[in-house]
This record gives sequence, C-alpha cells and structure tokens, in this order.
Amino acid sequence: MMKIGLNTNTFAGEPLAVLLPMAKDFGITYLELWGSNLASNGAAPVNFYAFSDKDLQTAKRQIADAGLLVGSVSSGLGLDTKMTSDPEAFSRELVATVEAAAFFGAKVVNHYSDKIQPGTTPELGRLHRYFDAALKRAAELGITLALENEAGDASRTPENMLAIMQAFDSPFFKTNFDATNYYHASCEAFPYAYELLREHIAYVHIKNGRLYRPGDFCPDTKWFGGAMTMEPGTIYYCEAKDGVVNIDGLVHRLAADGYDGLCTLEPHTTRENAIAAIYGEVKYLRATGLFE
Repeated sequence: MMKIGLNTNTFAGEPLAVLLPMAKDFGITYLELWGSNLASNGAAPVNFYAFSDKDLQTAKRQIADAGLLVGSVSSGLGLDTKMTSDPEAFSRELVATVEAAAFFGAKVVNHYSDKIQPGTTPELGRLHRYFDAALKRAAELGITLALENEAGDASRTPENMLAIMQAFDSPFFKTNFDATNYYHASCEAFPYAYELLREHIAYVHIKNGRLYRPGDFCPDTKWFGGAMTMEPGTIYYCEAKDGVVNIDGLVHRLAADGYDGLCTLEPHTTRENAIAAIYGEVKYLRATGLFE
C-alpha cells in the first residue's frame, strides 16, 4: 500500500518540537524532511535549506522518540540563487543532503532545478554539472534523486522532464511527480504526463488547484498562487479533492501500477489553512483504501 507523507517545509522554519506532534495528530507517520526545519549544529551557516550545518543527531533522536519516520529528504538548494550561483558549493551541499538521507534512513531525495535552468528548454549539460556528484554518491548509498517538476523552470512540461530523465539514464535519478505543478504549467497532468513519465516516477507530491476567478468560486485569497506559466490566469490552490487535477484517478493508477511509495501532502496556503487541509486530505486519501 502507498504511504502518506508530510512536507515539513509546508511549515517552513518551524522546529521539529512543533511539527512532530502535528504530524502525529494528522495521523501521518512519514516525513519529507527539509533542512529548513532543523536546528543549527553550531557550524558556520551555509543555507536555510542545507543539511551540512544542521544538528542531524538531535533531529534523528526527536523523530524516533515521536515514533515517526523520515520517508524522504528534500533539498531546496535549487530554489536559492545564492546556492545555484556556485555550482561547486551547490554540488557539495547536494552530496551532503544525500548523505543526510542515508543517515535518516530515507531512500529518496527530492530536489529542484528551479534557478539552475529557469528557461523553457532543459539545460542538460548544466544539470549534469550540478547533479552528477550527488548522483554518484546516491548510487553508492542506494538512494534515488527525485527531480520535482516546477511550473517556473525548464522541467515544467512532461516532455522536458522525459528528456532530462533520458539524459541522466540512471536507476538512481528519477522524478518526483507533482501533477498540480504540471497543471500550473498548463499541461495535462493525468493521464498524459503520468503515462509519459510512469517508469521514471520515484516519488509523488499531492495538492490541487484550479484557475482563479474572483468571487464566490474562489473565496479565500489565502489559497491564491502564482500566474499560470503557459496561458493567461492565476492558479488557485485547494484541497486535493477540490481541484482540476484528477487526483483520484492518479492515486488509483499509481496503486494499480504497483507504486507503494510516498504521496506527500504540501498544501500551498497559510499555516491555518494548511492544517485544516491536511486533516481533510488524509481522510480523503485513506478513504480510497489505497494507503496505510
């Protein structure tokens, strides 16, 4: 059966002492762990999203004491221009993130190419420069790098993501399939993008959205998102069951195709809305009978 995960960066900057009881109350056992939620280890600060400057020992003990598990580790380094401006420093920190995943017992590292390839065409040589060292270390440790598709960079279309997967051509370099990010980029997320990328999917993010329209149809502007990237309009995020993307069809197809990994929740809204949404999304997903 599939597993429900919690993206800790949904509550960016909040410590584990706050997040772990929340996760338990949601009924979620598995964390997508971000460096942004970990305390410093006393070393010189590297980056909000880094792991090399964080106290991993204490975090591991806190998570174990709470009876929770790290299902995946997430690297936001690709979202930060300070990190992407220095390929060597970026590469070192992504290797450190892979090693952090091994330390926590996670088999997947979610990561981003956002500021590395901000255009509309994949920059394959550039991606190799940033990711190859981490991929080598991941293969040594039996960990999979899962590149998330983002609406604002060259991973925005399923065709582009497929080209990236084919360029790396490794069982340890796969994709994090975020269906709503494909919708945000004006692409058909399911079934088309799924069918194109099915064999390359190692991880899944769950959220939903629809086109923003003023008035009663989109009453809460705290769910307001960014501009659609390939057509006029703005995305309006919402709970998984309430949007344009066929999340129900997606999770049933994942299960039918033998996927038994994490589907991680990450509502894009305010803290208050996110808490309410996660309770609803856990209930919605468990009602399918496809999740632990």
